[in-house]
Amino acid sequence: MFKDWQLAMMEDYGLTDTNTGLINRVARRLAESPNDMIETDEFRSACLSCGVDPDSFTQSDFSELQRKLNEIT
Repeated sequence: MFKDWQLAMMEDYGLTDTNTGLINRVARRLAESPNDMIETDEFRSACLSCGVDPDSFTQSDFSELQRKLNEIT
């Protein structure tokens, strides 16, 4: 089995299917964008390419996504 620190790293890099892991997966994909502002189409495309339903995002999820983007960019 994985150790706690290994699971934390996997989640941080979006390699888990937890809510935080999915948000991190999308954030890392969006961080690759050359754009300063992320438009709806780009967000939806990033979600779909990561296997995440863009319609499932709540306001709290968007806040967490913004926090993660600020952290990694």
